[in-house]
Amino acid sequence: MSLGSSLSELIALFNAQKTDLPAEALHRNCTFRLNGRAYHETLGRPLDDPLVRLIGCGPAAYRLVVTALRYALAHPRIRLEPIDAGRHDGRQASLSARAMLTGTLRGTDQPLRAECALSLNGEANGRIHEIAVTMGDADVELLLAARQRS
Repeated sequence: MSLGSSLSELIALFNAQKTDLPAEALHRNCTFRLNGRAYHETLGRPLDDPLVRLIGCGPAAYRLVVTALRYALAHPRIRLEPIDAGRHDGRQASLSARAMLTGTLRGTDQPLRAECALSLNGEANGRIHEIAVTMGDADVELLLAARQRS
C-alpha cells in the first residue's frame, strides 16, 4: 500500500460517513495539523501527557476531528484532485494533493466549498505519520461558527 492509496481509502470512508480506518493506515502517533497547528497542541496540556497522546494523536484523534467536522457540516464530502507523486526513498514517503471540502453549514442552508491543500508524511508502506491541511481562514471561521450553533 502507498500513502496515496491510504489517503484515497480514508477519503472514501469519510465520504461514506464512516469513522472506520483502513488497517494500519494511521501510525498510533499520527499528527493532524490545520494551518500549521497540531490538533494535540489545542488540548492545553503537554505532549508527553498520556491523555494527550491517547486522544490527540493517531486513530482516536482522527475520529474526534472527523466527528467535529461532521457536527459543523451536514453531509460533508471531500473531493480529491490528482495526487502529486511526492517523495519516496524506500522507507519514508510524502505526498501533496488539493481537495475540496463541501457540505451545508450546521443551522443554515449555506453551502460550504472550501479548497484545501493536503500534505502527508509517512512510511513507504502507506502508514501515515502526519496529515497537514491548509485551508482559508474564512472557511475555518465558518466551520467554527457552525460548530457553535445548536
